[in-house]
Amino acid sequence: YGGQAPHATNTMMLAADMFRALGRVNRKYNLRFDLRIGVHTGPVVAGVLGLKRFAYDVWGDSVNTASRMESNGVPGLIHLSSDMHRIVGGMTNVFDFSCCGKIDIKGKGEMTTFLARPLAREGSGGLGGIAAKDDNDDR
Repeated sequence: YGGQAPHATNTMMLAADMFRALGRVNRKYNLRFDLRIGVHTGPVVAGVLGLKRFAYDVWGDSVNTASRMESNGVPGLIHLSSDMHRIVGGMTNVFDFSCCGKIDIKGKGEMTTFLARPLAREGSGGLGGIAAKDDNDDR
């Protein structure tokens, strides 16, 4: 995808795969679960906590920003910060991007954000996102 950072493109592809997986579960069990995903890119601090029971965690402003993207997002879409969009905005053969304009993000102030809708894979018969169906579905 034009030399974008692998972490960013991999994150976007994971998000699209999560929507497709949820779509398969919803269809198989006749459910109506929705999913909001928020992504941002930037530095983080990560580590293992505990002496007897270990837990891995990640901290930092980038984590908080991604969380705000999710909480201000729309079910079935990926909500991106402008930093993330600058990196992955060229993935137009996989996602349909739209600008949300400036929105007020708690603890961050006004931010320009974007929504990404996963496009259906060729031959999938779906419309993208949760509605997308893979030919390899095991139904």
